[in-house]
Amino acid sequence: MLRRLEVLKNVIVLQDVDDIEFQAGKLEKLSGSEPDNNLNDEIKTILTLIEGKAYGNAMEQINALLNRYNTLSKWTDPEVQGLRTEVSVLSAEVAALESELGEIDKTIHAFEVKQVAALGDIILKILDLKKEIAARKIKENPQDIEAQNQYHESEADEKEYKGIYEDARANPVQILTPEEEHEIKNLFRKIVKLTHPDLVDKQFEKQAAALFDKAKNAKDNNDLHALKEIYDYLVNGTPFSLKQETITEKELLKKEVSHLRTVIQQLKQKISDIQNSDTWKAITSITNWDAYFDQTQKTLQQEFEKLTSQANG
Repeated sequence: MLRRLEVLKNVIVLQDVDDIEFQAGKLEKLSGSEPDNNLNDEIKTILTLIEGKAYGNAMEQINALLNRYNTLSKWTDPEVQGLRTEVSVLSAEVAALESELGEIDKTIHAFEVKQVAALGDIILKILDLKKEIAARKIKENPQDIEAQNQYHESEADEKEYKGIYEDARANPVQILTPEEEHEIKNLFRKIVKLTHPDLVDKQFEKQAAALFDKAKNAKDNNDLHALKEIYDYLVNGTPFSLKQETITEKELLKKEVSHLRTVIQQLKQKISDIQNSDTWKAITSITNWDAYFDQTQKTLQQEFEKLTSQANG
């Protein structure tokens, strides 16, 4: 219970309101489990202060309690305390970056779903016509290298787009209100902190990764109900211990700090690569998706009619 109180103290210092509520909830589950009734009463007082947002008084009570009990416990290496705080801060940064990446992925998915709805059928018809025209040229002249290249290119484009088409049709994006959009963003950020494979204890890595992927899919598709179910499961069951809570040995903490810094750099690079990609630049340059798809549909229809004429010629 005292270790959980230490964690609560740290998140108050970090001013992370979501984590304060989460850690207070976990502490509340432990309250009453100590044989020391005085300790249980003090914990309840602290939780009441937290619930009332009286963080200053709560910190005063926490410090007094920890100072009193720590004099009876063994000495803790200050470097270990510093490293544990570093792991906590880096873990929060990983969660923030993963949430940012999630918003980018969601935007791309939403664009692809809307594109499929507006243009998917005619794009597939055009790709099929291009392949048909190239195949006919090859039949007429088997040595026509250009026609062979056109055929293989059309075939590859068609295969790639069919994957996007089928995924978008299978995972439609639900329409949400601005309030629901905000709720989804907050829920996903909380879930990331509790399920990211790089943040949970190693023994829970696979289960957490599966739940993390499920949450990402729900977020991409605006499935608020599914995200609520995942978060409720995590809060009420709390099946995954976090590394920042379980690692206490100095050398293991140092390794974890190094690992988290690597993960942070990888996430930053991934975000940068996407933001510098032609796809992302094209999507973010469009101010009105509906107007863009309307105009593109007209252009593609003209191309389809031209290719149809060429195929029948």
